[in-house]
Amino acid sequence: MCGIVGIYDITRNPIDENNLIKMRDVLTHRGPNDSGIYTDHNFGLGFRRLSIIDLENGHQPMTTVDGRYTIAFNGEIYNHVELRHRLIADGHTFITKSDTEVLLQLFLQKGSACLQDLNGMFAFAVWDSKTKELFFARDRIGIKPFYYYFDNSRFIFASEIKAIIADASIPREPNYEAISDYLHYMYIPDEKTFFHGINKLLPGHFGTLNLHKGLTISEYWDVDYTIKNKSEKDYIIELKNLLTDSIRLQLRSDVQIGCHLSGGLDSSTVSCLSSNQTTNHMMTFTGKFNESKYFDETKYAKIVANFASTNYIEVSPEEGYYRTVLPRLIWHMDEPCAGPGMIPQFLVSEKASNHVRVILGGQGGDELFGGYNRYYVSSGLKSQKLAPKIISRLRILRNNINQHGIKRTIQKLRNTLKNQVSVHLTFNDIWAQINTRIDRTHPVISNKFKERIVSYDSKQTFLKYINKKQDLSTFNKMLYHDLKSYLPALLHVEDRTSMAVSLESRVPLLDHRIVELAATIPLDIKVKHDEPKYILKKAVKGIIPKEIISRKDKKGFPTPIEFWMRNDKELLENILLDERSTKRGLFNPEELKRLINSGNQPLLIWMLLNVELWFRIFIDSDVDFTPSDGSIMELCNL
Repeated sequence: MCGIVGIYDITRNPIDENNLIKMRDVLTHRGPNDSGIYTDHNFGLGFRRLSIIDLENGHQPMTTVDGRYTIAFNGEIYNHVELRHRLIADGHTFITKSDTEVLLQLFLQKGSACLQDLNGMFAFAVWDSKTKELFFARDRIGIKPFYYYFDNSRFIFASEIKAIIADASIPREPNYEAISDYLHYMYIPDEKTFFHGINKLLPGHFGTLNLHKGLTISEYWDVDYTIKNKSEKDYIIELKNLLTDSIRLQLRSDVQIGCHLSGGLDSSTVSCLSSNQTTNHMMTFTGKFNESKYFDETKYAKIVANFASTNYIEVSPEEGYYRTVLPRLIWHMDEPCAGPGMIPQFLVSEKASNHVRVILGGQGGDELFGGYNRYYVSSGLKSQKLAPKIISRLRILRNNINQHGIKRTIQKLRNTLKNQVSVHLTFNDIWAQINTRIDRTHPVISNKFKERIVSYDSKQTFLKYINKKQDLSTFNKMLYHDLKSYLPALLHVEDRTSMAVSLESRVPLLDHRIVELAATIPLDIKVKHDEPKYILKKAVKGIIPKEIISRKDKKGFPTPIEFWMRNDKELLENILLDERSTKRGLFNPEELKRLINSGNQPLLIWMLLNVELWFRIFIDSDVDFTPSDGSIMELCNL
């Protein structure tokens, strides 16, 4: 796992090597073990390495023997052993045992078609010094990041935005449309970022840039939801085999590996399958919060650890932990994204990094196998039997009461019912509303902000993938939407919270073969009788403890944000209502004060806090958070 950065000046100005090194070294946390640089007049690559495979010989940027092609690669190619054997049979020779050299040789042989052969997570760039063409690509699911800035003179790319803006000539301008998306949905559903002019390469896409054709970006992979004519038993067997094989491939490493373990179905599956395929005791890492028993799932995590005979390691933060790490995390994240879950993810990653260099997690199971309550609330999916549907709805209601309390749950239920009984609302309307946090009509949004986005419609951006697959069932439309837009936002958090502490995070459930299989499973098997993850539970029966399969209190590492926002009103006012914030004019001060004092919308307050701190760190370069070198204070007490 690494960090890459590159500059292609198509006006043929030579690369400033010192500037390239400065940009590269902003990513030292992604790769503390080694660094490299390559320049070819008006093109340059920088690289920081976290050594995982072939520790001694994987130096990058890596150039072919003839000097023509040079690669900078972030990620892991899990099937590199099999690909190496095939390439050797085709006459290729190798100098190292690294997956980077396998990827480079495969690209030489097949060009962009090599992407279809890769099983892994990746973002990479290849420079052809003969044709002066740059090729770049990102993995199918979006596990590894790739950002770029292009002003028709220079194409600048990196693993993180902060490396791009380390070039002082790149303007730091807020993208108010992206901020609007975030406030609506708590993530950005398309290629935009908080920085005007800086985009992310979408998952499953590649691009080329040369002096003749300019910049072109193309999609090389998408999901096919064509149902296969198989029995439930056949699907169970195939899924079980793929889960086992994915773990086998992702356990390949020259350093020690551990597992995230929350006690939920997904992380338990990964932990147990990993333990089954290792001779030594797997290390598993669990976190909890002490604010109330609802935020403590360690009971189930310990059941799994005992069942799988893992070395169980638990961590819980001290009071005020979130205040200490929040500015640091916003800096690592580059932009607000996907909720307060980044706090516990960072907490566990930080603990794990003291013991292992690679960690496997359960990300992706909900999006593939229908694990979220909102799918069932939104879809109106018809069960063959009434009893399972009633039980499903009661389970949703109970989980919401446990997490949010009766008052907030009643408010959410009232809004949901209002949406669903309206004869004027389409499914698109219901899906968008259920996923919307606030819209531009909310009183906290200022008129000044509304004027900035007057011609922009966040809802249409949000519905992009729903509208793309008109022929799908309602339920599969939601799965497709989350796979293409919401899941990459969660993987953004996964990548940054692990790489912040130089830890490689792998997600075996998102092996593209599993993703493709899940899409072909009929709904009456995938979520039989409205049972979330029915087919996954059947596939792992006997592999994980029965107590985990029978759990009805899905949580997903809950975060006590209500406690944080309620107990820090003075701190929140000091940040959100001080002169810098009010002069920014994005939010109405009186409504902000009312929200803070009422404590009724903690998630909204959290979002506004993240937006303001992002402005302080990246736009204002506030000396309270960012020293003169542009990095972030390791410990910032708000």
